[in-house]
Amino acid sequence: MKTTIICCYYNEIDLLKAKLVKFINFIQKSKIEVEIIIVDNNSTDGTREFLKDFIKVSNYSNIFCLFNDKNLGKGGSIKKACEFASGKIICVFDIDEYEFDDLIIGIIFFNKKKLDLLIGSRILENKKFIYKKNLYGVIVLTKIINLLFKTDLTDSAGATKIFNLKLFKSTKVHTSGFDFEFELICKFAKEKFLIGEYPIKYEPRTYEEGKKINPW
Repeated sequence: MKTTIICCYYNEIDLLKAKLVKFINFIQKSKIEVEIIIVDNNSTDGTREFLKDFIKVSNYSNIFCLFNDKNLGKGGSIKKACEFASGKIICVFDIDEYEFDDLIIGIIFFNKKKLDLLIGSRILENKKFIYKKNLYGVIVLTKIINLLFKTDLTDSAGATKIFNLKLFKSTKVHTSGFDFEFELICKFAKEKFLIGEYPIKYEPRTYEEGKKINPW
């Protein structure tokens, strides 16, 4: 099934200059039918202008950019992109801390297992966290979700998430920040949708390098 890859950015000019073209070229070489929606969350560091120039000079027919007039949060940006997505599967992916090949592995795994939601788990792979507070926060939140919804997850905060767009549109998700991803899991689990995990490689950034999520 066609997959829509959603990448959200806020003030990430250096990251995009370093990795965006490499990521797109990698995806284009895959045998998976995809479109890529890039969302700029009202950046002020030149990210917005960089993306506009990139779209003008690129010849890709399956890549689109959305530009928010105000900061909608990561969750808000994902929800907006889902309104424009033509794929039946949505894949939320960050090119900053994750390996490109794990994305393709995840899409194949999602289809093979006929899942409704797939989460890339950093803990199944190597638990490579720079900040202990972030790791402990992930563990606590994941245990709470497992307790409340009888799931068996290891990393509810893994940024790579693949889900069925039709089911998502039938599910009301209220949050618009980083908490969007936790609500998504809880709502899918509550409806007894099929949720799975797979191990992903993870190279965390520091806050100085652009990491934004707060462990609290």
